[in-house]
This record gives sequence, structure tokens and C-alpha cells, in this order.
Amino acid sequence: MWIDRAIKWLLPREERFFDLLERGADKAVEASDALVQACAQGVNLSDRTVQVQRLRDIEHAADDVIREVYEGLNKTFVTPLDRSDIYALATELENVVDRMTSTASHIVVHSMEDLPAGADELSRIIAAGAVHTRDAVRMLRGLKNLDQIRVHCVAVHRAEHDGDQVFRQQIGAMFRDYKDAIHLIKHKEFLEGLEYTLDVLDDVACAVENIVIKNA
Repeated sequence: MWIDRAIKWLLPREERFFDLLERGADKAVEASDALVQACAQGVNLSDRTVQVQRLRDIEHAADDVIREVYEGLNKTFVTPLDRSDIYALATELENVVDRMTSTASHIVVHSMEDLPAGADELSRIIAAGAVHTRDAVRMLRGLKNLDQIRVHCVAVHRAEHDGDQVFRQQIGAMFRDYKDAIHLIKHKEFLEGLEYTLDVLDDVACAVENIVIKNA
């Protein structure tokens, strides 16, 4: 009802939720940078392990952000966006960092001296998608340039599609060329983790688009 909207407009809003969402998006970009370095060609296991630890530290920081979001939602009467939308977007941003960390952890768990072909390319696609995600989230404050937010979301969807193409090609090549079953399993699981990370990034873009639709 228009009366409810008028009351919401008159009451003070808790703008710090935008700060928290932006922090969550920043953590996703930081994590993607560590992932790229962990997946870079010609890097030894020791250097990859350093990046895995860096990812774990970023994951802890992302956990702090989501905790603040949940606590804030429980204490705040009027939020700048729908409560459910803030919750969904914050949760998906945390999921992105969790997925990157979980995938990179395979390097340490399986002592992976080498990574599968396509890992470097997929990690860079993830990083590009994370930057578009961050830029879209930053533009939610004020909700003034909705068309540009959509442009960033479309770029994330495109990254997910491009990643799928790389993933399918590399999985096909693995099953043609690999002779060692254990090696095949390790590399297949690693690529699956990267591909799923792109799926989660796509979910973030969908959460942002849902906010845009409601506020258009």
C-alpha cells in the first residue's frame, strides 16, 4: 500500500548495508586474484599453497561480513533494500568466496604439482566475472543507473557461458588423453570446482538483477 511506502520513505534507513554488500563483493575480487595466482601456469606447489592460505584468510573476512549482515538485519527496522534481497545477495557473495577457497584447497589436499589444462583460463574468467559483480554491487547504492548495472550482470552471465565452453572442452580432452584414473579424477574435480564457482557468480548476478527489477 502507498501508506506503507510513505512510512518507509520517512523513516531513517540503515545505509550501512550497502557498505557491507560492497565489502562482500570486494572480498570476492580479492579471492579471485588469489585464485588466479594459484592456478597460474608454471607455479610450484609451494607458491600455490601460499595463495590457498591467502584464500582461507579472505574467506574468514567474508564470514565476518555475512555475520554483520545477518546481525544488522535482525536489529534494523527499515532497510534500504528489501530484507530478503539483502540476505540473498550477501549470502551469494559469501558463497562465491567459499567456493573459490574450497576448489583451491584441492591443490593442498591432493598435493597437486600440476593443474589441469584450462584451470588458468577458467580462473581468469572467474576473476573477470568477480570484477563485474563488484561493479554492479557498488552501483546498487542509490539505484540511479540501473541500465549499467544490467550491463555488468550480462557480462557475468557471459563469463559463466564462456567458462562452460572451456570446461566441456577440457573434460572431453581429459577422457580422451588421460591414462591414469587417479590423475583424471583429481583434475576433473578441480575443473568442476572452477566451473561451479562460475555458476555461483551467475547466481550473484541474478540476485542483483532481482533487486534492479524490484526497484526499476
